[in-house]
Amino acid sequence: MIGFLTDWSVRSHYVGVAKAVMKRINPSVEIIDITHEIEPFNVRMASHILLRASKDFPPGSIFVAVVDYGVGTSRKAICMRTKNEQFFVGPDNGIFTHVALEYGVKQVRELNNKKYHYASSYTFHGRDIFAPVAAHLSRGVPFEELGDVLPNFVVLPAKQAEIVNESIVAEIAYFDSFGNVQTNAPIQLAEKLDWQMDDVILINETFEATYVRAFGEVPKGALLIHPDSSGFLEIAINQGSAAEKLKLKQGQQVTLRRKKD
Repeated sequence: MIGFLTDWSVRSHYVGVAKAVMKRINPSVEIIDITHEIEPFNVRMASHILLRASKDFPPGSIFVAVVDYGVGTSRKAICMRTKNEQFFVGPDNGIFTHVALEYGVKQVRELNNKKYHYASSYTFHGRDIFAPVAAHLSRGVPFEELGDVLPNFVVLPAKQAEIVNESIVAEIAYFDSFGNVQTNAPIQLAEKLDWQMDDVILINETFEATYVRAFGEVPKGALLIHPDSSGFLEIAINQGSAAEKLKLKQGQQVTLRRKKD
């Protein structure tokens, strides 16, 4: 199984031809489109979404993740094997930061064995390197044959969410298409602080949100925080855009504190 994530959108032919290359090499491979609507060039957004998506894929899954503003430059093409036995194929620009932090890294290989490439364009490594390598892996080609061991890889600056003075201090991971604010705070932090449903949570000591299970548990237009389906805390507005209301930025620190009676 191959999970496929890019910032290419589906308005052009790029996704289609990359999938065609995978199918030429392995006609029986199943390709799951995670999303092709990553904000253009937003590697940090891609890294967070890749982590969330990968949690629902089985061991042995292969991911092609391409947000590649440096294509054709000195940045390397890599495959990362994580300790949960998943494989991540893409550019060495930090896109695998969060899966590396979550799962641990077993080994990284530079994709310099051209035997497993498809073509040699300077600007379409998604089709010519990443797609074919993933397809060959899915056919059983050993990871060790893809290229040389790479001792280091690029990691984005990232600070894990933590509890500080009875508050959760987290980062804004990204904003989804509804304007929901995705944080990097795992729900276990709220559990450690014994947050209860219907508690009032202060966001940056400024905005008040209700801690609930689902959007519809607050009135339309009301601010809420809930445990999302990927296991992180999400800030949202019922039928509205929390991103617009809160004016937060990706990567910005956010503090969440239960309001005392």
